[in-house]
Amino acid sequence: MLKRFLYHGLTVSDLDRSVAFYRALPDVKLEKSYEVSGDALEEATGYPRAHVKTALLSHGSHFLKLTQYLSPQGKKEFRCRINDLGASHVTMLQDNLTETYEALRAGGVKFMSPPVHPFPVTRPEAVFTYMLDPDGCIVQLSPRSVGIHHHAHAITNEEGVIAFYRDVLGMKTGRIRDITGPGISEGTGLPDCFDRETDMVLDGGPPESIEFQYFVHPQGKNVNETRLCDAGCSSVAFEVDDIQRSYEELAAKGVRFLSRPVNLTAEGADLWMVYLLDPEGYVLELRSGGEPV
Repeated sequence: MLKRFLYHGLTVSDLDRSVAFYRALPDVKLEKSYEVSGDALEEATGYPRAHVKTALLSHGSHFLKLTQYLSPQGKKEFRCRINDLGASHVTMLQDNLTETYEALRAGGVKFMSPPVHPFPVTRPEAVFTYMLDPDGCIVQLSPRSVGIHHHAHAITNEEGVIAFYRDVLGMKTGRIRDITGPGISEGTGLPDCFDRETDMVLDGGPPESIEFQYFVHPQGKNVNETRLCDAGCSSVAFEVDDIQRSYEELAAKGVRFLSRPVNLTAEGADLWMVYLLDPEGYVLELRSGGEPV
């Protein structure tokens, strides 16, 4: 059903400010920006008089889509701990993590910790750091070739979420790993942190994945209160071959959609999209036709 990942989406409170922030990262480029309003967007989002402006950024061969809601205006600041339901982050890869960290920190970017090694014995090459964007959203930086590696969600219903992405959406279970110790505790700012991570991947698709973080300890809040128009609302967009058929099949399985598929002619000819919610309230987007990004 799901053909491939298209982009990672993020709602921001000030598009120009956020574009400037992400473009300060090495190898991040602004591809295009545009505004959308009208009946199709109102139906897709469920917001009367919906009006957004959007910027599409590239990082290597991957894409990050930033959207500011001009109407309705949502919460201006994202307030979630990394272990709270509703907390998400995107992992962006950097050739020289230490150099990037030092340059961004000198420029006033807030980090949760210096780069840390979660597996100092078994995987000494693994290192990461979390930083906060202008809205307080978490961004993970890791070394390796340039690009976006994965999108992560904090979850509370581990079994139900994995079953949804595997049995309903047809994704496959990738790596499952338990992470604990001083490295992950320092990196997250959570004392005695125990994080169980599960990757869900597409069969035969590119290497990007969705990573689900179940915090065994400490457990965060279990209510996802983030709306589509709120700063910090994240989404993952997928391409499908037949959006109407995908919509009907998923709706028959009880999947909750924000609308029926709509045509967004403002973004390109014959481009269809629809939003749906996973069991924890995270937003997914299905697209077909037109220019995928």
